[in-house]
Amino acid sequence: MSAQENKMTRINITIPEGLLEEFKKYCEIECRPVSAQIQYLIKQALKEQNNFKEEAMSKD
Repeated sequence: MSAQENKMTRINITIPEGLLEEFKKYCEIECRPVSAQIQYLIKQALKEQNNFKEEAMSKD
């Protein structure tokens, strides 16, 4: 992992309170802090997007 990947940035998001509470419960089940779960979900979304792009390019 590069130094750039290790640098952390704090963000501020606004979401409905009920959704946040449900997400916190989900994180507890997954045994991850909220920030770690968000990182995981972002990485998964980017991976899926890259896979979709690769599949689309291979069909051409």
